[in-house]
Amino acid sequence: MSEATSSGGSKIAVFDLDGTITYRDTYVDFLLFCFRKRPLRVLRGGELIVYLLMYKAGYRSNHWLKSKYLGTIAGGLGGAELEGICEEFCLNTVKRNFKPKALAELNSLKKRGYTLVLATASFGFYVERLYSELKMDHLLCSNAKLDSRGRLTGDIEGKNCIGSEKADRLQALCNTLSWDNISLAYSDDIVDLPLFEMADKAFLVDPAGKTAARAEQLGYPILNWRQESAQ
Repeated sequence: MSEATSSGGSKIAVFDLDGTITYRDTYVDFLLFCFRKRPLRVLRGGELIVYLLMYKAGYRSNHWLKSKYLGTIAGGLGGAELEGICEEFCLNTVKRNFKPKALAELNSLKKRGYTLVLATASFGFYVERLYSELKMDHLLCSNAKLDSRGRLTGDIEGKNCIGSEKADRLQALCNTLSWDNISLAYSDDIVDLPLFEMADKAFLVDPAGKTAARAEQLGYPILNWRQESAQ
């Protein structure tokens, strides 16, 4: 891979998380993990199906669906209970869900002096642990609202960090740190096209279905970081 340096001299690489660094979506994994810890919540499974059907029919947004699922499955978690669940979940994620080739790319870029940004739609209350494990330099993520007792309400604080919102947050970080440009961007999904358009060079990682076809149309290089199966 050729070096790509921003016009200001800095080398900045931005990575999506879910499907890019990880095999599976960490938010879906977290919800399933919570189900195992709170088995009685399965009684509300019918609500989740209705929410999903409303989203698929175009009546509701991704932001709304994400909030509803969080509230239904993890709503009310807080304090030591939430900390314990997040800690165990992240240990499992590091062990079983990180792609070795993604970790190798991160380590290679670190050695070559790149500043590494993790930009993800997943929630900070657990992503902060993964970000720390990855030893990256800056984190952009979605944030969950907490009530007065520090418990998850299910609502999202501000906007979902995806698509144009992710690009807007990255631009704000660039402005704050006086970065002239982004050198490299990595994502598994064309939803991050606004992010790709900010970068000197962008890569689609293990794209699937329509994303892979769209990537070919747009001419973005495709990286194969997926092993035959996750451990």
